[in-house]
Amino acid sequence: MSNTFIDNLKDFKVKCDGFIACGGLSDFLSTFGLDGVMGEYIDALIRHSDGGKRIRAYLVSLGYGLFKGLNKMGDVLVPSLSYELFQTGILAHDDIIDNSDYRRFKPSMHKDLGEGHDGVSKSICVGDFGIVSAIEILQHCHFSDQVKIRAISHQNKVFSATIAGELKDIEFSYTDRVSEEDILEMYRLKTAQYTVSGPLVLGAILAEASDEDLKILSEFGDAVGISFQIRDDILGMFGDEQKLGKSNTSDMCEGKKTVLVSHFDKNAADDTKKEFYSVYGHENSGVSELETARGILFSSGSLKYAEDLCKSYVQKATESLNKLSMSDGGKELMLGLLEYMTSRNN
Repeated sequence: MSNTFIDNLKDFKVKCDGFIACGGLSDFLSTFGLDGVMGEYIDALIRHSDGGKRIRAYLVSLGYGLFKGLNKMGDVLVPSLSYELFQTGILAHDDIIDNSDYRRFKPSMHKDLGEGHDGVSKSICVGDFGIVSAIEILQHCHFSDQVKIRAISHQNKVFSATIAGELKDIEFSYTDRVSEEDILEMYRLKTAQYTVSGPLVLGAILAEASDEDLKILSEFGDAVGISFQIRDDILGMFGDEQKLGKSNTSDMCEGKKTVLVSHFDKNAADDTKKEFYSVYGHENSGVSELETARGILFSSGSLKYAEDLCKSYVQKATESLNKLSMSDGGKELMLGLLEYMTSRNN
């Protein structure tokens, strides 16, 4: 793993957290003039923005630095918070959808703000406010109107894609079989654009990068994000629970639609499918059932297929990266990002 990338990300997180802790984010949110009406909910939005790795905000900064100079990355700290506000808002909704009571080892927003319907209702509203604020913060930044309009338009498209990806994910939970093409498209919408290509391109737009560079950066980010999600699928079934820090049976119990499962569905014999689905997608399945499912996915070649597909997207990302003209320092950071996102074991 690139120590330069990790150190750079950690330094950015310290600056970002310090800005928020010193009231920078609350000062911006106060411009809405709603402190007297929803002061406690603004506090909740800021509170639930705490604890993340700040990777998306960092990528805004990195996307800017690639074209303006790495020594200028700090110039877009404030607009990078657009992604922190959006993430907090969308995660408030996501935890309701997934019925998750904890986030980052703390009660989820809907548990923090009340009990039952009361907490859920307030969390939806605060989440909405976070998403609206994510767009508004770009309007208050020190760029030309033309650049800000382009940046806001980009953000709206990325946020809309994230919502579309979430809707696809919800639909998949009620669908027996889903094609690999549909799954990969959902990953591009829900994960790749929101987590990688969206923030990188936002930074590059603020740096007034060319349309061609924006296209290449978007291709790179999409490939990295899809590879990341495929790797997440593999870890969800084959990862070590202690390293993951979460249950390694949850994907199986949920019957999660992944490229592992789509490949298996397409290629396995009917009797093997019957055995697999006797444990996969059942909420009471446990460790012994996980071993059964793992063995079937391994012997069917689905694990190897997913690993190879993951590598193919890493290769696509590398090819896109090689098309960008950047300093040696910029390339080192981008290669570090690629490794950070696609080589993890937890």
